[in-house]
Amino acid sequence: MTSRDRVIKTYNFQIPDRIPLDFCADDPVYNALIERVGLKNQLELMKFFHIDFRWARPKWVGPELKSPDGRRTDYFRIPRKGVDFGYAVEHPLAYIESIKDVENYNWPKPEYYDYDVFVEEAKRFSEEGYAVYGGHWGWFFGAATDLVGMEKFMMIMVDKPNVAFKVMEKATDFFYECSKIMFEKVKGYIDIFFTGDDYGQQKGPLVSLSMWRKIIKPHIKRLYSLAKGYDLYITQHSCGSITYILDDLIELGLNAIEPVQVRAYDMDFESLVRRYEGRVVLQGSVDTQKTLPFGTKEDVREEVISRIELFKNRGGFVLGPSQHLLSEIPLENIFTMYETAYENGKI
Repeated sequence: MTSRDRVIKTYNFQIPDRIPLDFCADDPVYNALIERVGLKNQLELMKFFHIDFRWARPKWVGPELKSPDGRRTDYFRIPRKGVDFGYAVEHPLAYIESIKDVENYNWPKPEYYDYDVFVEEAKRFSEEGYAVYGGHWGWFFGAATDLVGMEKFMMIMVDKPNVAFKVMEKATDFFYECSKIMFEKVKGYIDIFFTGDDYGQQKGPLVSLSMWRKIIKPHIKRLYSLAKGYDLYITQHSCGSITYILDDLIELGLNAIEPVQVRAYDMDFESLVRRYEGRVVLQGSVDTQKTLPFGTKEDVREEVISRIELFKNRGGFVLGPSQHLLSEIPLENIFTMYETAYENGKI
């Protein structure tokens, strides 16, 4: 069975030959694992761990991602620090008061990407038998909070919801158009639209359900509808406690939720299995808050096996970490997680 066949069976709640595996980590962890094993790059590491998914991405060819004073930025021109994508250190839309302020911002354009690399990767990974992720990340809510600042954006959502809606709409415009170009160029070569935003925190929702439905859900619906128009599965990333919106996401067409932060409020794994079996794929769940960073190899092995045992006679589960793997996690525990999953995941 190819990786793609395995994932498709799982996403359709059929029983695959083994539990599919996914991987997500910050670059320092990738690099440390690659060096430890003596490999050349991330793709070789994915093969080493028997990962069933591959990402196809376009190449940025737009304006240099630097602020006038030389700091690195993202494509929304938000200055950032830290590893990988990092975190916002300045909020270029912190001044906004009106829809006109939002519309006057210099928003990125879809033509700032070269899609040829994306097409080449999607075709190659598909022909190699992998399940292929495609589409833009689509983090319109996170983009809005980084552009405006979390505290101010939360206040705008209450005091000026039309302005908050417009910020997210403009971000979604960019993600939608980029994704549409990608989907159109590689029909049949990508399988899953992977989109990500964070709607939960450790102890509960980030916003009320009524507010989420009023000014956040419409943008998700727009992106999901685009993907469904190309017959793609949809995987939604969200950190934290998100059971308050899962039914709504499923109603919109969600297939899988990732990474299943099991130590967040109301995210107990066995409870999620009971409540959502046959309705949404659970993707991730191996605990990055306690077991992986602080547990022994035996602790990791026991948790991985406990996850697998719940799905010995059913589909609907992809094993991976419950968040990005960070440098605090011992490499031995990461190796143990994937070795145990591959050795014991056959169904």
